[in-house]
Amino acid sequence: MKLSSLVPPPGKSKYELATIAAREARRLNDWVRRSGETLPGKVTAVALQRVINDEVPYYYEELAELPSASIEPTLE
Repeated sequence: MKLSSLVPPPGKSKYELATIAAREARRLNDWVRRSGETLPGKVTAVALQRVINDEVPYYYEELAELPSASIEPTLE
């Protein structure tokens, strides 16, 4: 399955799907190494399918506002 052939669900972009699927694939790879079990197919394909089917929970963190630094020009 190619990412370019995917139609992302409403409100999601292909970039978002790819990023979340990559993180899920890393998690699944780690799980496979630790448990010794196998997955039906390639890890990246399984991860991408799980993301498309909304089986992977994810959220966005709110960015804390950085304190504005008062930078004043100096004359020399």
